[in-house]
Amino acid sequence: MVSDTDGKELFRHSMPDEDDEANVSVLEAKYPGAMPYFFSQDPDYTTVKERVAKLCASGDEAKDIATIDIAINALEVGEYLTPLMTKMLS
Repeated sequence: MVSDTDGKELFRHSMPDEDDEANVSVLEAKYPGAMPYFFSQDPDYTTVKERVAKLCASGDEAKDIATIDIAINALEVGEYLTPLMTKMLS
């Protein structure tokens, strides 16, 4: 949940959402014992795999897929923010 400074709820999201629930049921039956988060994220995994495969096969840009440089930058932001947020929360 995201709230404003007065505590009023601005946004809420849960997984799987209503759109994913039907797909989750099908995948649970097809792959019993698999980790549940795979089921709700299956459409996203499919999109990522298709875009990366297209990059490998044709050299076309993998649209909206993070590069190694983007991943490194994200980790650097996390490393910078961790001690600041730890201090704020203590």
